[in-house]
Parts: sequence; C-alpha cells; structure tokens
Amino acid sequence: MKKIFISIFCLFFSFTIIAQTETDSLLTEQEISFRDSITAINLLNENIKLAQETFNVATDLFNNKEYSQALQSYSDVLQIDSMFIDAYYNRAICYKELKRFEDAIFDMEKVFYLDSTNVDALFQKAMFYGSNNQIQEQKKCLENINDLFPSNSKAYYQIGVILYFEKDYQSAINTFTKAIELNPQYTYAYNDRASSYRALENYPMAIKDYNKAISIDPQSFLFNNLGSVLKRSGDIDGALEAYSNSINKDSNYEIALNNRGSMYFEAKDYKKAMIDFSKAIEINPNYSLALINRAAILQIEKKYTLSLADLNKAIELNSSNGIAYLNRGISKEMLRDVDGACEDWQKASDLGINKGREYYINNCE
Repeated sequence: MKKIFISIFCLFFSFTIIAQTETDSLLTEQEISFRDSITAINLLNENIKLAQETFNVATDLFNNKEYSQALQSYSDVLQIDSMFIDAYYNRAICYKELKRFEDAIFDMEKVFYLDSTNVDALFQKAMFYGSNNQIQEQKKCLENINDLFPSNSKAYYQIGVILYFEKDYQSAINTFTKAIELNPQYTYAYNDRASSYRALENYPMAIKDYNKAISIDPQSFLFNNLGSVLKRSGDIDGALEAYSNSINKDSNYEIALNNRGSMYFEAKDYKKAMIDFSKAIEINPNYSLALINRAAILQIEKKYTLSLADLNKAIELNSSNGIAYLNRGISKEMLRDVDGACEDWQKASDLGINKGREYYINNCE
C-alpha cells in the first residue's frame, strides 16, 4: 500500500505540472500580445484619469491664486504625464507669479516644443522676459514670432510698446501701423500710436487715432487720453467734454477726475475742482497728484492746516515731487513755521522748481 500511494502521488504531481504548462501553451503569441495591450491601455486610461483629476485640483488652486501649491500640483501632473501641455503652460504662469522667470520661460519653451503652432506660448515667453526687465531678449522673442507667424498683430504691437518706452516714437508709430494693418480693430494699437503722435506733438494725428479707438471700443481711459491731447492742442471745451465722457463711462476713474478737476481749477471754478479732487482721493487715498491739487484749493481757502496734511501725505507717497515741497513751504510759512518753509523751498529748488529757489532767496537768505 505504501508503494502504491507513492506512485499515485508522483503521477498526480507530474500531471499537475504538465496541466499548468499545457494551459499556458493554449495562448498564441497574438493572443498574449492582445492581452498585454489591453493591460497597457487600462493602465494608460488610469494614468490619464489621474492626471486630469490632479490637473483639476491644480487649476482650482491656480484660480484661487495659490500659486505655490498649484505649481506643485502641476508638477505632480507632469510626473504622471510628461506630455500634458496645459500643465506646462499653467505651471509657467505660476512660476511667473512667483517671479521664477527662468523656470517660467523654460516651461513655455516646452509648450512650444510639444506644439509648434502654439504662438501664445512664444508670446507669453516674451512677456516673461519683459517682466524680468530683459527687454532686448523680449524684443528678440517678439521678432522671432513675427518671422514664424507674420500675421500675428500682437507681437508687432508689443514691439511698438517697447519702442515707445525707448522714446523712439517714429519707429513705434511704424510698428503700431503694422499691427493695425493686420488687425484694423486693434483698439490698443490706435491708442498707443496716438500717444506716440502726442509725444511728437502731432496733435491732429493723435486726436484722429484716439477718436478711432473710441469708435471701436469707447473705454474710459481712451476719453481721458483724448482729453489730454485736446487740452494740449488748446481745445479747452473739447478736453473738458472728453474728461466728462471718461467719468460718465467710469465714475471711479480717479485719473479723469483729477484731470477734470485741474481744468476747473485753471478756470477758477474751485468748488467743482474741489469736488473732483476729493472724489479722486476718496477712490484712491494714495493718489499724490490729487492730494497736491486739493491742497492748492485749501490754501486759496486759507485752510492751511488741512492743506499741510494733504501735502505731508503727498510727499510721503512721492518724495521727488518739487511742487509738493513748494506748496508745503507756503502752508508752513502761513502757519509761522519759517524754518520748515525754507527747508521745503530749498528742496523744491533742488528738484528743479525755479519758484522754490525764488521763494528761498526772497524769504530765507
């Protein structure tokens, strides 16, 4: 019985091994390949789902301006899927917000590498250079866009902005004109070309372009800019109307309120001027120009203590405004602070205000 048992056991054991081997051999190479491909597809789908879920979490953080946390989440996405273009793009914006400009530029280059039709990636790269004050690199990047995408008006416009700040106004005009040729409805190109004409004192062309921009998109700042050039050209009524139109478009636009207040002040309508200056300061308590202007009316009204308070704050906000020192000296003199007045007039003189030197010579020497 013992030998028989051993023999049967051995046969069973041998049969079991053979049976397992025969089961595997029933799959053909094609069937095995198909099984593996199904497994790979399932794994890929799981990764795609996980990457998208992680991307959604990152985007919620991004929209809440939690850029450090969003950046980490976008990096997690790219660990799962290194070809996820939108994750590179959004991570680049996070880097930019965190002032990590080299990393931001690298990610935008990756976006363009993965999608060579994505002109916006190159444009954002150019903007990152500008944010990091690498103006020449920015200009080269924009010129590269023009070479690759010659119908892109945004790149021409941005080069025009650079030229404007370089005070190369005629070249800026030429470049803005190219942007307008590519996009005849380009409001900002008309506005900035008008500003270039204004800098060259070509007021008729500036007025024409501001009006064209307004006809396309009548925004508050455009009416304000038109008012400024009308004032320079001597059209006082037209300027006042333009400033009023600007305020009608946006009652909280403090710059237009200050500018209209200045015109009322020049017309000696101090009551209306005071209303506009005070409204501008109410909107923006740190608006130094409006504080200086309101102080001038308070001096006329002989409210020197109030005037001094406005001028103190204006100088605290901007210590390089010579007019503020000149006027504060006047308020101090009227409040019998002669030494303080002389110090302010000397400072005004140092900042290039001739009237400050005149006051100092006549009252302090």
